[in-house]
Amino acid sequence: MATVREGFRALLATCLPLALLCGCVGPGAGADSAGTPARHGVEDRGAEASAASGRAAPQALAVEPASATTRQGGHERRMRVTWTRDLGDGTDFISLGDQLVLMAYDSRDGRGERVVLGEPASYAKPLITPDGESIVFTIRRRGVYAIDWDGKGLRRVADGFALDVWADPADGATWVYVGGDERPTDPPQYPLVRRHRLDDPTVAEVVWDAQPVSGDSFQVSADGRTAAALLPWPTAGVIDLESGTWRKLGEGCWTAFSPGADPLFWYFDGAHRNLTMVDVDTDERWGVPINDDPIFGGYEVYHPRWTNDQRAIVLTGPYTVGSRANKIRGGGRQVEIHVGFFDEAVTSVARWRQVTHNDAPDFYPDAWIEPGTGPAPHPRSAPRPAGPEAGAVAGAADASPVVVEVRVRQEVAPPTPESIAPYREGLLALEYDVVQEVEGELDLPVIAVAHWVIRDARPVTGAVRRAGERLRLTLHPYDARPELEGKRLVFETADLTLPLFYDIASADLAP
Repeated sequence: MATVREGFRALLATCLPLALLCGCVGPGAGADSAGTPARHGVEDRGAEASAASGRAAPQALAVEPASATTRQGGHERRMRVTWTRDLGDGTDFISLGDQLVLMAYDSRDGRGERVVLGEPASYAKPLITPDGESIVFTIRRRGVYAIDWDGKGLRRVADGFALDVWADPADGATWVYVGGDERPTDPPQYPLVRRHRLDDPTVAEVVWDAQPVSGDSFQVSADGRTAAALLPWPTAGVIDLESGTWRKLGEGCWTAFSPGADPLFWYFDGAHRNLTMVDVDTDERWGVPINDDPIFGGYEVYHPRWTNDQRAIVLTGPYTVGSRANKIRGGGRQVEIHVGFFDEAVTSVARWRQVTHNDAPDFYPDAWIEPGTGPAPHPRSAPRPAGPEAGAVAGAADASPVVVEVRVRQEVAPPTPESIAPYREGLLALEYDVVQEVEGELDLPVIAVAHWVIRDARPVTGAVRRAGERLRLTLHPYDARPELEGKRLVFETADLTLPLFYDIASADLAP
């Protein structure tokens, strides 16, 4: 195993200023960093919330329903969550600026949302170690650090960007996977991945250098043999760390690997609304919507990450402000941290828990849930809907194209290539009245239809559709078209929950 020893001078130069930050740990539990009162409950939302809308009052953990996924045998499993909070204009969703603080929440300590490191800096992608006792994080342009959960023991780990933390099942040692030799792309790429032993960072080895990876989407499997990655964005694939090879599974972002024994992998779609779940052994695929709870209102969500619990996902949302073409970049004070729990078949999120309740923009979360003995998912034996290669909604796999006459409800200027960057391909979804069914059956009065507006970073000709214009379109369910995965989809509909179709003929539009 190759050994890397950090120079004493570099360690001192970087760590000494940061050591002063420890005095900022843990303000009074009555206020958050933005000066707003911190709320201590975690709102739990299950299937019964599907008829509700807006934000319900948070429930205290002590009175959560017994059906909550974190409750087992009358014992409420501890949940810890870490994230970044933007003290600036609320748009630094990816931690490129230096006005962020490092935050944490523990369901049992009674402190609510608390500041861990309060000196503003470029804190990025905080990760909770598998034992739940430390936070590993990056300060861009400075390196990778770790701090104990109680805010003590700040130490430097390595240069680079923290990609993941993993515990070796053989000896329990915790390793930090670090991206190195950063390329200034959008998003940043890392041609080299090292891992450093957390209790002795001088013990390190190169584990990957065959293809650059993107920083936000690297997660090691439970056995440590493989990793989910973007190679780089938007190519989603799985890395074999033992053989040094990889294979493409699709196109998207925010890849993740299940922490359980099942070889499940996901990648996030270009609409920032759905996961494509893949069994990497069989290549079986299916779609999982993650923005369909009323609390999200059909808007985009972001930062999805598989937690240490194979049934749990953490993310941020809803993203309701900013430009229509890319609301993620708008951030906003309404963005909160949410933890969701998959159903047994891993086909939907059966329950959501809102973790943060504040008037501050919260980004980049990770969550740790106390290990328990509850039911594990059974993705191979349980029934599930067809996936993107055959349609991510029930019935889409067998759906034939339909021909309809529609009327455009509202004229909308197409997005520009600059507004959807770094995406180079984009579609625009508009709202239409169905005037007449010509071929096939639709039986819907109002629909959303997506058509191509940007190809290869250039606007296509004929993309504008006028209000009141009557068109004859050949349509197919959007989720039944695998070629659209990973493409940017801009919604311009008053109702974000309308059935979504794809205008097949728009593929012929050219720049």
